[in-house]
Amino acid sequence: MRKLTEFLISIAISVTFAQALPAFAKDEIRNSYLSETDKNLTVRTVAILPSSDNVNGLYSRYAESKVAALVSEGHRFALTEVKEADPRLTVDDYEKQPEVIRTLSQKNNVDAFIVTKIVKNPKNLSIQLDLFLGSDGLVFASEQIDNDPKFQLTDVEKKIADLYSRAVNKLPYKGLILSRQNQRVTLDIGSSDGIKNDSVLTVEQVISIKRHPKYNFMLSSEKEIIGKIKIVKAEPKLSFGIILQEKEKGVITKNSKVSGLDFVQYPDSSLQGPAGPPQDVVSFGKNPREWKLDKEPSLGYAGMGIGLGNFQYASTLQQSGSITGSNSLYPQIDFHGEIWITRNWYVGGKIRYGVFSIGNALSGSTPGNLSANNGHFDLHAGYKFLLQDEFWGPQIIINMGFSKYSLFVDASTPLAYTSTSYSGLYLGIGGLVPIDEERIWYFEASLSRHLFPIMTETPLSSGASSDNTITVLSIGASRKLNTAFRIHGSFDFESYSSTFSGGGSRGDTGSNSSQTLITLVGGLDYYF
Repeated sequence: MRKLTEFLISIAISVTFAQALPAFAKDEIRNSYLSETDKNLTVRTVAILPSSDNVNGLYSRYAESKVAALVSEGHRFALTEVKEADPRLTVDDYEKQPEVIRTLSQKNNVDAFIVTKIVKNPKNLSIQLDLFLGSDGLVFASEQIDNDPKFQLTDVEKKIADLYSRAVNKLPYKGLILSRQNQRVTLDIGSSDGIKNDSVLTVEQVISIKRHPKYNFMLSSEKEIIGKIKIVKAEPKLSFGIILQEKEKGVITKNSKVSGLDFVQYPDSSLQGPAGPPQDVVSFGKNPREWKLDKEPSLGYAGMGIGLGNFQYASTLQQSGSITGSNSLYPQIDFHGEIWITRNWYVGGKIRYGVFSIGNALSGSTPGNLSANNGHFDLHAGYKFLLQDEFWGPQIIINMGFSKYSLFVDASTPLAYTSTSYSGLYLGIGGLVPIDEERIWYFEASLSRHLFPIMTETPLSSGASSDNTITVLSIGASRKLNTAFRIHGSFDFESYSSTFSGGGSRGDTGSNSSQTLITLVGGLDYYF
């Protein structure tokens, strides 16, 4: 009897193991295709974070309720109330602090968050709507409407609906599989989403996504087709289908991503001749123009300019007295640029070079005309205070950097002018403000003062030591041509001066010297 019992138990264990083996194999197949990126992009629950505006909550409360209604009416996502959200935080704060989003996601069991920001100016309105993923805390989609002249609540409602639709559609799938039984599946989208009976949908897995290097929102995604589904019954908010094919048995499962609802539609081929070029009136009609992508720059800009300069050199020697040299108009070339680290922080630089000649004003010194050139080098970092919380709005800019100005002038006998180099750290303040409502024209100005500038002379020195000052003032304007190019022009005023003490190596010791430069420069900037 005991042996019979042991025999029956061994058979039961064997049968159980045999039944479990296919399920184990199925799990192995699913795990082999399971993408962590795909898992992180699964959005079933959405929460609305407190919105912000600059009009004491007039728009923010309305925006929150509108987005909540859109989520509820859309049926794809379950609306979840978020707890412990700090109402003082704005879109900008969440973009800079992904750990806050991750913490809220874990505490509230939420897959994604939506937050809006509204800025009202006297004549226009700007709205930003961000979609954050709880898995990594990063912004996944950021949609904006800038400088819209309509700001009634009914208009705001339409704009928010449009931004919400654009943000949600950035998710690289249109629906999720809710359940599977054998070859039968249930989807979270239905006839209200465009699903029809007998539709054939693609099941895909997201392999990877490409994010913006600075702002983190998604630029593109790489997907793999793992199967196809045929819809047998479509209800308004759900649909039911059967699996036609899959890459491996059991690879289509709960939360698999469904696409194939939208197709690219091209113009009627009758618009083109049988062998000739397209006859599209947009491209080949009246005033034809090349189509270009209209994308706002987000990384920085680089530019060059051509300048005309005025140069004045004055020096006072103890024996020879005052000598001056000048050139009223000489050419310069200028290169400059900025890299935007964040919306506020940036680094920038400039290189400028000019060539000219000056007359030798020292009595008895030869030659009478001296060749000269000067050059500027500047590298700085700064912070932009956005006065209206908009990148292209009025700004106050402070910066700190290092600059070097060098003048080389031919030697004369006896020596009239020395070649000089001024360098050191400086502090600067400036500003930028749009002149017109469309923000095509901008006025800008800046002032910088060096802290402890150093001056060196060659081939001889005018004194044992020197007390130096450097002041640079710039006033200019720029005009936007399109999203990528702008023209600019500016007047730059520069003053370099030194007071000497002690005896120098040139024999005729100097008392003081100064250089004054006035430059009119204009050029083209490329924004990227």
